[in-house]
Amino acid sequence: MKKFLSIILALVLCFGTMSVMGVSAGAADVADKTLKFKGDGEFKIMQLADLQDTSYATPATYDYIRALVAEEDPDLIVLTGDNISAGTGDALTEDVARWQVKKAIDNTMSVFEELNIPVAVVFGNHDGEALISKEEQMAMYQTYGCCVGFDEGDSLYGCGTYNLPIYSSDGEKIAYNLWMFDSNMYDDVNGGYDYVHEDQIDWYVNKSNELKAQNGGKVVPSMVFQHIIVNEIYDALAEVPAGSDNAIQYGDKWLGLPAGVDGFLRENPCPGTQDSLQFEKMVEQGDVKAMFFGHDHVNSFVVPYQGIDIVNTPTSGFGSYGNKESRGVRIITINEKDTSKYETKVINYFEKFAVDNASECRYLMSEGDVWNAIRYLFLSSELGIPFYKAFYEILCLIF
Repeated sequence: MKKFLSIILALVLCFGTMSVMGVSAGAADVADKTLKFKGDGEFKIMQLADLQDTSYATPATYDYIRALVAEEDPDLIVLTGDNISAGTGDALTEDVARWQVKKAIDNTMSVFEELNIPVAVVFGNHDGEALISKEEQMAMYQTYGCCVGFDEGDSLYGCGTYNLPIYSSDGEKIAYNLWMFDSNMYDDVNGGYDYVHEDQIDWYVNKSNELKAQNGGKVVPSMVFQHIIVNEIYDALAEVPAGSDNAIQYGDKWLGLPAGVDGFLRENPCPGTQDSLQFEKMVEQGDVKAMFFGHDHVNSFVVPYQGIDIVNTPTSGFGSYGNKESRGVRIITINEKDTSKYETKVINYFEKFAVDNASECRYLMSEGDVWNAIRYLFLSSELGIPFYKAFYEILCLIF
């Protein structure tokens, strides 16, 4: 974040040099990577969207995530793309770029490795901008014992399209299924963003039919996780009067969230340039209950459309744009007793953690507020954070 460059020289002159302590995470022991419902019948997912971290970890992001993991006890974490920032891995040499990407991935995965939580990964448009390919990045993720992500194969477009079955609490059958899609990067032909391609959709249909056959002819209820939202979001939104609050302009119309839908719509959703038929095929198959996306940092909603919930999760990190209302994580709870439904909520960072002057300054300085960055240096001790670590945290946000 370059917005702090105006104060870096002043901070360096004022506070001199410092030492930085590294944190060594313990190794995870996710011996059995099979996902299944717990004895109480629940399975809980934590979705983290658009962390956009660099090789310099943002300490506040991971402090918040640790606290929420301890509170929510998720069974799976899903990273839904733009896991690293656009500038990470675009160094002049491939070796330096590889180090940048590897370090950025380690900043995230070492935390989950220590917490011993399975992690699924899909890629966003920014992940693929690095000199280091998504295939090599996936291999980096897979070096961590907690990673359950993989690539279905070179035959499919992109990297990181796969499915994760969730078994019943007794382990005897597949009770639920999670679809992970690489929604790819940019449309080289038409410009704009890319989409899920035809071969990926064909793979989904075939795999969905396989699961249905294994389940005695009944569809296996499922969810989808990917980065870029589907085009159908514009059909699902409601037309509202021009200039309405919590609404966006789309052509000559104004669109907002349908009546009864909570959340916020602060920017135009950015789907791919083409209708890939992904949503249409999922409606036909009848197995998908909800599709979860990131990508649009300041949107948060659950909009039902043709039997499928279209869900946007706001940014979960401090690596890119957002504000105090729109940063947080999504929690999704599925119950084995009734897999036709699920529960979901977004835990907002500011509401949860900005509880006093020191913690509020920490949050706001992460938003790029220079004055609060200076205040945070002097108030950090109230949070139990040494002065030099607070200074290092500011440096991480700059670079």
